[in-house]
Amino acid sequence: MGLTGGTLNDAKKAKIEEKIVFSIFYLFGFLVIGILFTIVGYVFLNGIGVINMEFFFGDSNPLKVILGIERTFDGIWNSIIGTLALVILAVLLSIPFGIFGAIYLQEYAKDNLLTKIIRFSSDSLAGLPSIVFGLFGYAIAIKTVGPSLLIGGLTLSFMILPIIIRATEEGLKSVSPGLREASLALGATKWQTILKVVIPSALPQIITGIILAMGRCAEETAAIIFTAATAFSFGLGLFNRVETLSFSLYIIATEYSNAEELKLAYGIALVLITIMFILFGIANIIKNKFKLSHG
Repeated sequence: MGLTGGTLNDAKKAKIEEKIVFSIFYLFGFLVIGILFTIVGYVFLNGIGVINMEFFFGDSNPLKVILGIERTFDGIWNSIIGTLALVILAVLLSIPFGIFGAIYLQEYAKDNLLTKIIRFSSDSLAGLPSIVFGLFGYAIAIKTVGPSLLIGGLTLSFMILPIIIRATEEGLKSVSPGLREASLALGATKWQTILKVVIPSALPQIITGIILAMGRCAEETAAIIFTAATAFSFGLGLFNRVETLSFSLYIIATEYSNAEELKLAYGIALVLITIMFILFGIANIIKNKFKLSHG
C-alpha cells in the first residue's frame, strides 16, 4: 500500500508541476502578445488621426500621383514608393546568392573547415550593426556613383543575405531524405532532384525567409542614411537618392516643433507597421498554400 500511495503522490506532484510550468509558459506567451498589442495600439491611437488623403498625397491629385502623371511634394507617397523600390531591389540582388549559396552548403559542400568558415561568416554578417553596413555602403558610394537607390539596395542586400541563406538551408534540411532517394532511384540527376523535388518542397520556408528579409529592409534606417535616403527626392531612378518611410519618420521624430508634427511621425510609423503586417500576412498565406499543395 505504501508503495502504491507513494506512486500516486508522485503522479499528483508531477501533474501539479506540469500545470505550473504550462501556466508560466502561457503567462509569458500572453505577455509577449500584450507587449505587441500595447506598442501597436499606442502607435495606432496616436497616428490614426492624421491618416487621410492629404497625408499621403498632399495637395496633389491622388489618382494622377498614383498613375505617375503628377508629383506630390508634401505627402508620404514618395516615401512609400522609395521604400518599396529599395526593398524590391535589395531582395532581387540577394535572392540568387542566398538561395544558390544555401543549396551549395546543404546539398554539395562537405562538412569541412571551408564550410564551417562560410557558415560562421554568414552568422557574423547577420550580427553586424546596421550602421556598419551603412558606412561600408557609403565607402562604396563615394568611390562609384554616390549615394543612390542602387547603393542603398546593394547595402541592404548584404544585410538580408544571411536571413535568406539560413531560411533556405532550414527549408532544404526539412525535406525528407526519402524524397531525394526516390527521385534518384527513378533516374533523375542530383541537380534535377534539387530543382524538381527539393526546392518545391522547401519553398514555404524559402518564401518566408524572403518576406522576413523584406520586412528587415522596410524598417531599416541606419544603413540607408549614408547610402540612399533623402528628405526630398527628384524622381525614382537607380542613381538618385530616394525618400523612405523609416528616414522620414526619423527626421520628423527628431526635429518636430509641435504636437501636430509629432502626430505625423506616429502616422508614418502606423503606415510602416501596416506594411510590415501585410508582408508577414502574405508570407503566412503563401506558406500555408504551399504546405497544402505539397502535403
